[in-house]
Amino acid sequence: MSDDINAERLPLLETQEDRNPIDCKEQSIVTNNSISYSNLPTDVSKIPYDYKLRFKSFWEYNYIIEGYPTEFNGESNNQPEFIKYAEIVVPYWTYGNFNVIEFRYHSNGSVSSVSTVTSRIDGYLTNDVDILFTVSDDDVDFGLKSCEYRISWTWLFNGYILRRCKKVNETVFNLVAFIRGHPAWGLNFLSVDEKIKYGYSSRAAFFWNLYVRDVYVDPAAPFPPIIPTLYTAYYNYLERIRQRKGNKRDDNTPTSLTFNSSFRISFSKNLYSGELPTGKFFTNE
Repeated sequence: MSDDINAERLPLLETQEDRNPIDCKEQSIVTNNSISYSNLPTDVSKIPYDYKLRFKSFWEYNYIIEGYPTEFNGESNNQPEFIKYAEIVVPYWTYGNFNVIEFRYHSNGSVSSVSTVTSRIDGYLTNDVDILFTVSDDDVDFGLKSCEYRISWTWLFNGYILRRCKKVNETVFNLVAFIRGHPAWGLNFLSVDEKIKYGYSSRAAFFWNLYVRDVYVDPAAPFPPIIPTLYTAYYNYLERIRQRKGNKRDDNTPTSLTFNSSFRISFSKNLYSGELPTGKFFTNE
């Protein structure tokens, strides 16, 4: 398998499907490095349309969203350091869900944390992912952030984004975008008919750069800028689960590598003492 795909499986922590629901209002979130985000206030998501996404470290599944301050004008002689906009964290009760903690930088130099997005994967049947913005107010319209979102998967492991906006009396989820590609190679976020490109995630860099990639979402896209990050996190999670299940099936069965239709090499674990190559090949249409 390509090293680029293997890269997206790091960090090498065990994961399990979710067995617990998420309370979208009262949360106690603990990252893998034991930093606690307990009883956070909620706020409207302020993720910019253009940012960088990377792993927080080699040892945990959390992701970091960072970029230049929004007031940066692009002049090289005034280029500031990246700031951390948000961390995508795993709630302590499950390894299968991702929530979004955003950081607010104040004029006195202090930084505060707020909860902006929760999400949950259906680990039983469909692997659909439901995404909910934590701030809701019947009297305030937060635009696209007033809506609920769902990620579903095709049999080729591409994806769809669905949206339901209750403020306009939508009672069902409607398709709004199609996603093509792989997080390691790059993702394209397209209209359902694939004629309009709403955004992209670039090819991931090498491991020493924590697999950072650029993410851009057009302001006219029918979904908020945080959606590509959550899609990446869940894609990688599901790929780890499939790989782990594949490894279990290989414990008592011969393992084969197929290079083409006429050349096949098979290994039997009772005859081969080394570590067997595992995994699946994916097509980036």
